[in-house]
Amino acid sequence: MRVCITLVLALVSFGHWLVGQEQATFANRHSLFATVPPEWQSWGAETDWELTAIARLLLRDEPNAEKFKDVLVLPLREANAFVTSDGYLVVTEGLLERLSGRDEIAFVIAHELAHLVKGHPRNLETDPTRLERIRTEVERGLGTSVVGTGLQLLVNAIASYYSREREREADAEAIRLMAKTGFDLNAARRALERLSEGGSFLSWFRSHPFINERLEIVGKSVRRWNSAASEPPKIEPPPSQLPEVYVDLQMLPWSGRERNLWREFSEEVAKWFWSSLLEAAQQSSFPFRPVKRWQRYRAKTWTLKVTLNSWQTLPLKLAGDEWRLWELRMNWQLQNEKGEILRDEEQRFSVTLTKSEDVRSVVMKSTPLFAQRLAKFVVQNCPKLN
Repeated sequence: MRVCITLVLALVSFGHWLVGQEQATFANRHSLFATVPPEWQSWGAETDWELTAIARLLLRDEPNAEKFKDVLVLPLREANAFVTSDGYLVVTEGLLERLSGRDEIAFVIAHELAHLVKGHPRNLETDPTRLERIRTEVERGLGTSVVGTGLQLLVNAIASYYSREREREADAEAIRLMAKTGFDLNAARRALERLSEGGSFLSWFRSHPFINERLEIVGKSVRRWNSAASEPPKIEPPPSQLPEVYVDLQMLPWSGRERNLWREFSEEVAKWFWSSLLEAAQQSSFPFRPVKRWQRYRAKTWTLKVTLNSWQTLPLKLAGDEWRLWELRMNWQLQNEKGEILRDEEQRFSVTLTKSEDVRSVVMKSTPLFAQRLAKFVVQNCPKLN
């Protein structure tokens, strides 16, 4: 089957922050949970049923549990987590993506909640040089330069910190919280080792002890609480929630002359794909709920492979005027979690541009539309629930 769409695009500038804002706006509009506070909505924060369930399990019958509000996931690329003064545990997607599975995530949540349980006081960074550095790195992490009270809120939250002694205590207390709720205590060591493999731009000013010391603290606490560990917890999604699916988009490398631009195009499409898939799913009878990369461990994983066969820019005459046609010819293949092919089709994607327009600019600004096409392909060819 051949599909051909020729479009004249109005060239609108989309920054990475705008991508995040539009994705978050759509996701929050269809959230199954309590509304994200307005001051965090502007940063694209979302809730997640499993993270909330983990936190509430860990805090059951604990001191200061009533101060906890919810877990908010922030779409920052770098790894960080902290509890705000008003009881929200904020964790970044960058941190969650570095972890593997529920138990490692539980350790990070338990560590942050341990500060709440113990009533640890926070210190606020006052060095103006460091504060400015934090502000700059936050802007870089969000992919844009931003201003306003929202930025100051985020900077202040990140700039506050605990003493090293409090951090040591939180590591040990996290193991106790995990033991009583049945999480794998050995996951704490695995989580620390994973997070230490790459530096975080937000971690340099934090007062956490060195990794070897933290591993020693965790090891001692595991030996102390291992015999008292409960049975693994049963955490189930809300009854009304659809089965979750993660679609692994693989836009395969190309060896043609435009290979570098194809790579940039592919990376930008990936940024738009999840929000496009979520929107397409909400607008159809799609029997699954799309999840992000960091949530993939708990979902079915499908694979969408895009193989580029040709890239052409051709002259085109429309109503006597000289135009150009940029065209991609590809093969799209959708596989389910068993590797079975659900659909394999030749596809064509084309855009018209004036003779004076820059090809690269048009290519990059067509990425939202291309992501929408991919999302519709997935939704239209998904299997039905039994």
